[in-house]
Amino acid sequence: MTGKHGGRAIGILTSGGDSPGMNAAIRAVVLAAREQGFKTLGIRRGYKGFCAGDWFLITPESVEGIARSGGTVLGSARMEEFKEKDVRARAIAGARTAGIEGLVVIGGDGSFAGARDVSEEGLPCIGIPGTIDNDIVCSEYTIGYDTALNTVVKLADTIADTAASHDRCVVLEIMGNMAGDLTLYGGLACGAAAVVLLEETCFGQEEAWSEEKGKTVPRFLPNPGEVTRINDSIARRICAGKRAGQNSFLVLVAEGVTGKKDGFGSTRYPGGAEAMAKAIEAATAETFGSAGRVETRAQILGYIQRGGDPTARDRVLAARMGDYAVRLLSQGRRNEVVILRGSEVTSIEIDEALRLQREKRAGVNLSDYLNTEDRALARRLSICDLENDAAAEGGV
Repeated sequence: MTGKHGGRAIGILTSGGDSPGMNAAIRAVVLAAREQGFKTLGIRRGYKGFCAGDWFLITPESVEGIARSGGTVLGSARMEEFKEKDVRARAIAGARTAGIEGLVVIGGDGSFAGARDVSEEGLPCIGIPGTIDNDIVCSEYTIGYDTALNTVVKLADTIADTAASHDRCVVLEIMGNMAGDLTLYGGLACGAAAVVLLEETCFGQEEAWSEEKGKTVPRFLPNPGEVTRINDSIARRICAGKRAGQNSFLVLVAEGVTGKKDGFGSTRYPGGAEAMAKAIEAATAETFGSAGRVETRAQILGYIQRGGDPTARDRVLAARMGDYAVRLLSQGRRNEVVILRGSEVTSIEIDEALRLQREKRAGVNLSDYLNTEDRALARRLSICDLENDAAAEGGV
């Protein structure tokens, strides 16, 4: 089919949260499409632009220089209405009229669910994992994760300077949704006294009806004993360090523990990072007296972790994945996600990728999703595994 832009075309969109390296992936898709005889139509604002027909011709010349920039030149948005079949049907019809024969979707699992539906309804789609959380279970790395990790380490090192100047402990809340990769590896890299990972804790949840939202939503189950266990574990580590002559500390906590809220506005750890900081300070005051307590502050790093120029690793990964996605489409493939397995870029079916995501969100074998060897390293260095504090000296 030939559209108004002339010739066969591949569409490309970015959806959900932005991540550094998305622009490098866009560039790779445009250049690889040219080699396969396709034009590329960029779609603005994710599925919103797809439904509105908001696409434009992207030339190879126009993407030169964008690989070094963070964010996404196409813009991004979320669209709940895209779950409706008639909305997708109109969008697919418009895309075919424009000559789009296949679609590359860069984003996370929500974006892939949309790509699966579009594929099944007639327009071939290939997904590329772009998220700083590194929470696409089927892929060892996602585009943007390496940059975000370097940002976390740089910010943690900066905060450690002022913590050392004032003999303080700082609790840093790190992004990652339900994945602890940024927290675990950030803690290893910056020399944290402790890391708190959702994967290492015992918080339950259930589905409950929300009158306000008019639907069933997740509700976190209170677990005061788990909160006490976390507090005691961290306090033992801080107190042991203080006895050994250490005067400043960093504690990295995953937002899945202290920051992410359920459908009723509650966090797993009541009061969030601020409450954790107060608990640490109170525990050290009980041990060393008011004058000897470790003054503790909380700092939520937030969206600064998403921005910035992508690292070389993210740029290269994005180039490899973008090229692979176009080759899949040119071979008539559809309904697949490009992934990194070991050092090899390959692909799996979107349904399988989403099945793994559902398991993780439901808390099935949650602890299996972090690298076993590196978690063991964190335990040996006594910053992880809150369940086993034998290495921490002293008590509260």
